[in-house]
Amino acid sequence: MKNKKLQITAIIYFILSVNLFAQEIKFQAEKMDIKDGGDTILAFFSNTLIPSKKVTIKSNKANYNKKTEVIIFTNNVNIQDNLNSISIKSNKVKYEKKNDIFYSHGATKINIKDKYKIDSKNIYFDRNKQIIYGNEKTLITDDKANIYELLDTFQINLIEEIITAKNALIKDKDENKYLFENLMVNLKVNEIVGKELDINFKKSYFGNEKNDPVLKGRSSFSNDDELKVYKGVFSTCNIENKECRGWELNTEEFKHDKRKKIFEYKNSWLKIFDYKVFYLPYFNHPDPSVKRKSGLLTPSYTTSDSLGTSINLPYFKILSVDKDITFNPRIYADKSFLLQNEYRQALQNSDILSDFSFLVGDAGTKGHLFYNQLGEVKNASYEINLQNVRGDNYLKTHKLIDTSPLIENDGLLTSSLKLNWNLDNSKLDTSFTIYEDLSRNYHDRFQYIFPDFNYSKNLEIPKEYNGNFNFNSYGHNKLYDTNVSETVLTNDFLFSSNKFVNSKGIVTDYDLLLKNSNDYSKNSSNYDENLNYNLFGVFKIDANYPLQKIEGDYVHLLKPIASFRYSPNGNTDMSNKDVFLNYNSVFNLNRIGSSSQVEGGESLSLGLEYIKKNNLGFDSIDFKLANVLKADEDHNMPSKSKLNNKRSDLFGDLKFGINENFNLNYNFSYDKDLKYSNLDQFSFDFSVNNFYTNVSYYSEHNDLPNVENIKNTSKYEFNEENKLTFEISKDLNENFTQYYDLIYTHETDCISLNLSFNKSFYNDGSLEPSKSLSFLIKIIPFTELGVPNLGNLVGQ
Repeated sequence: MKNKKLQITAIIYFILSVNLFAQEIKFQAEKMDIKDGGDTILAFFSNTLIPSKKVTIKSNKANYNKKTEVIIFTNNVNIQDNLNSISIKSNKVKYEKKNDIFYSHGATKINIKDKYKIDSKNIYFDRNKQIIYGNEKTLITDDKANIYELLDTFQINLIEEIITAKNALIKDKDENKYLFENLMVNLKVNEIVGKELDINFKKSYFGNEKNDPVLKGRSSFSNDDELKVYKGVFSTCNIENKECRGWELNTEEFKHDKRKKIFEYKNSWLKIFDYKVFYLPYFNHPDPSVKRKSGLLTPSYTTSDSLGTSINLPYFKILSVDKDITFNPRIYADKSFLLQNEYRQALQNSDILSDFSFLVGDAGTKGHLFYNQLGEVKNASYEINLQNVRGDNYLKTHKLIDTSPLIENDGLLTSSLKLNWNLDNSKLDTSFTIYEDLSRNYHDRFQYIFPDFNYSKNLEIPKEYNGNFNFNSYGHNKLYDTNVSETVLTNDFLFSSNKFVNSKGIVTDYDLLLKNSNDYSKNSSNYDENLNYNLFGVFKIDANYPLQKIEGDYVHLLKPIASFRYSPNGNTDMSNKDVFLNYNSVFNLNRIGSSSQVEGGESLSLGLEYIKKNNLGFDSIDFKLANVLKADEDHNMPSKSKLNNKRSDLFGDLKFGINENFNLNYNFSYDKDLKYSNLDQFSFDFSVNNFYTNVSYYSEHNDLPNVENIKNTSKYEFNEENKLTFEISKDLNENFTQYYDLIYTHETDCISLNLSFNKSFYNDGSLEPSKSLSFLIKIIPFTELGVPNLGNLVGQ
């Protein structure tokens, strides 16, 4: 026979070795066929060895052609290149022995030294030149979680460890994406060079999920130390459904200093809505990985009728890991100089915040010091506040309340020490406080409260008592107006029962209060002279009968309420106390708002609540009504509350809504005989499409001091980003407009524009009406630009 066929089949697995061409290729197989006079060898389930190349190939089938010196491996091909520490897996691989080239057909996975993993198809591996190349889309993942997506033609030089590609997309471990043309990556030194760069950062890279940050450039260079982009465009704006970005920086050279963690820009134009606005020769800011960094903050420009023009040049300085300071120098046109500083420090169990300043000018030297420290120690927390100022009008004149995180009142200073303990079922709050009223003369401006405390404890009682028992002790020692002193100590013992529901569905609960008040005073108008002590008792029982009726798509809820209270020893004269009742307070145990007294005598409070809601839970009607009945008049009660009469006013709330776009609220206090109202509070909300308006009206009259005002707020949203707001307030009693504001805002994920006009009026004649026109731009997340008063800038 021309063809000699040798077939060896094993019942038990054995290996047949064939030594060919001076030990250059070895086949170890379960089954082999030799054809064409020995020119063709077929090996099944084979392990092919090429000792001179230090290569081993496993496959289900190997077809070796002696004449062409080509081996074709098929099915479950696994190549181990021990010389280069490379493994290749595919379903079909062709090996050209003469050229020492592997070529894979179809899907292919390559592992290079466990540093790089390649996922591609139709790959060439030239072992002589030590290059891997192809024309198909390829994914390379390195051991630092970076992904290189080579979109078409590429080559990997294994000796130099350099990747070149015509088009490529790189995704780093932070999920930022870099799109290149003509890419070259040096994997040894992590250096990247490319043209037509397009970086798509992770949307939240700059802190906002709605952003779509991007950096584009004509060419780029990157390594472990820096990324440089030439002729670049940078923006964080989302451009979806927009003609242009809200803002962008066109820069001649962009640099990301990875060591210093800063972005730098050279010769840049800031464009807003595609218009060039500012030229910046040099500009830098920390990259998003930096939580804080020393450097200049956004300067600001202000004008004032009394102080003139000033410029603020703030600078942030990191002193150490746990402390930093912000210097905020303010330079006035008259050469006065104000330096305001904000110091922050984090200790192991506390945080310090301090704000201080000094002013140097023709008027002399003035300044302020505010200090706050918050801390915790085991079961206790504390707060220290120190406030001092030189110059009574210094804070107001320079409007430091607008620039300080600690100044909450520029006319009243508060220095204090507060201690709070949380104990088992109890709590103790104490404080030592000094108030200084800057508007008063020096001797009467101080008020000392040493100490002020409040102790409360839940006392455990047997369950059969069906309630809970609370003890509360509180008091203070106060000195003010030079020679007025007050010492007060009050002890409350309060039992509050659980709620009981009888067989008829009536819900009841009750309160028992025993109050012991003690006071000692001198020259005080609030308490009697010398030592006084009182013991008060109050019993209050509440009952309500909740009813429900389902009618079609609506649920009707009706709840009659009755509350009876009795105190055998009532209060002293409180007729001038400013206490006003409404429906929300009429059933409270302490509705007279006194910590040292209780409401004397007996009274019956009656109420009614009605709610109509649909099956979606929307309340279309919510009506509440209450009245207080007494056997006798009590002229010691606050007259404004109407608790001094046998019958109080009729208090009520009415909420009416057709849908979510139309709501009407009305709070009232009507005379007991319904002849007139003493209070009317009306609020109307209406919205349709992009328009919203609110009208609120408030009036006190007849038995109360005359107060009447009306306010309107209207908004129109042109779209999700553009809004116009108008607000006006008028005092109807004095017949003058208090103020009006007109504000236009444009806000997106990356830019906010605000143009507002405000005019305020005064009715005392001492001040002229003030008006301001301001313009503000926020370049999110970097800076804020604008003029707080355009009128002053252009000379009104």
